Amino acid sequence: MSSFENLRIVDNFYQTSAFFPMPTVLISTLTEEGMTTCGPYSLVQPYYVASKDYYAMLLNCRNSSNTAQDLLRSGKCAINFIPDKRKYFKEAVRMSWPGDTPQEKMKDCLFTLEDGLRAAEDPNNLYPKVIAEAYQVFECT
Repeated sequence: MSSFENLRIVDNFYQTSAFFPMPTVLISTLTEEGMTTCGPYSLVQPYYVASKDYYAMLLNCRNSSNTAQDLLRSGKCAINFIPDKRKYFKEAVRMSWPGDTPQEKMKDCLFTLEDGLRAAEDPNNLYPKVIAEAYQVFECT
C-alpha cells in the first residue's frame, strides 16, 4: 500500500494540489484609461537568463484575463513580489476573482501604489505603478 494520498485535481491544480514553492506576485498593468490595476499570479519564472541582449520572464495566464489584455495592449507590467504575510495573501486572493473590473479590484486595495524607477527614467511615457510593500519588483516591457 502506498504512503501517498490521492488528491482530487481541480481547475487551479497548481494552487490546490502542488507542494512545490511558487512565489505569489501581483502583476501591475495599465488599463486602457491609464489606471494601474493588479492581478495575483504564481506561475512566473525566468525564461531567458543568459546569452541574450535582454532578460525575460515567463507568465502563464489566461489570454482573456485583464492582465493579459493589458499586457498585449500596452506591453508594460511590473512583477511585484509580495512579502509572506497573511494580510497580503488575503488581499491577493480578494483581487483574484475573474470578472471583477479593475475599478472593483482596486477600490479598497490594501497595497500602496507608487511610481517605479521606469517612470522617473522616462517621464514622457506612462508605466504601471509598483507596490511599495513588495520586497522586489521587476519592471518589464
